[in-house]
Amino acid sequence: MSSPNIAAAQPMSPADHERRRLALQASVLNPLTDSFLRSAGISRGMRVLEVGCGIGEVSLITARLLGPHGRLHCVDTDGKALEIAQGRVRSAGHDHVSFEHTDIASHTPVRTYDAVIGRHVLIRMQDAMEVIKQAVHMVHVGGVIAFQEYDLSFYPRGYPEMPLMFSVQQLIVDYYRRSVARPNIGTQLFWLMQEAGLPAPECRVECVMDGGPNSPVYEWLTETLRSLLPEMEALGMTAGGVISDSLAQRLRDEAVEKRGVAIMSPMVGAFARKPYTTRTRG
Repeated sequence: MSSPNIAAAQPMSPADHERRRLALQASVLNPLTDSFLRSAGISRGMRVLEVGCGIGEVSLITARLLGPHGRLHCVDTDGKALEIAQGRVRSAGHDHVSFEHTDIASHTPVRTYDAVIGRHVLIRMQDAMEVIKQAVHMVHVGGVIAFQEYDLSFYPRGYPEMPLMFSVQQLIVDYYRRSVARPNIGTQLFWLMQEAGLPAPECRVECVMDGGPNSPVYEWLTETLRSLLPEMEALGMTAGGVISDSLAQRLRDEAVEKRGVAIMSPMVGAFARKPYTTRTRG
């Protein structure tokens, strides 16, 4: 696995760093999401709702899977992200994708969907259970509910010991433990989806495990930490002594010197089909 070639000829702005982070994340995660959606049954000709589409990474994957005779409707509460997503999708030539500046609770479908999907959206929701229930309501009987979420309540330790690598990963985990209601939302999906009225979902857990001089994980971790730094400081967390323009190179040097491998936080994919009758709790 090698890092995408996005060179900076001049100092990068915060927006540049965020685009860099998203590009690195996409290079690592998109193949996993493509495989997950295929396993969940997302295929040509389907009508699909994507919850929390962001800048359109999953939208682009899904649009390709659905083909020109399918329909993808994407909702998000971030108007700026929606503009970016719409531009990217149009540039890719997908005219079977539509966008709406709203959340799932306010979205009124013309008719039920074949599937509702989302990636890294439930972790930021105040009531993830309610979002899943709404998703169930919006698909027809036999329709698919599929979510991919991290478990950010811990990080798997790579090998051998890499103090700098582990300290960066621990900072990110500590932030999510303090800032979101369900940092282990990925692991909770099996329970949450059944509580929302679905049968036991089919689940898979995948971790990015990589090392060597060309791995993208060093820059990915650096840009992730950089993007979280303002919120960390607002929570009283101290991370400024770790982050610097040389952090990615120091992480790379440490891993290469020790012949070490880094393991990123696990990402859980869970999908289930809506039964003829649903029984929810609470």
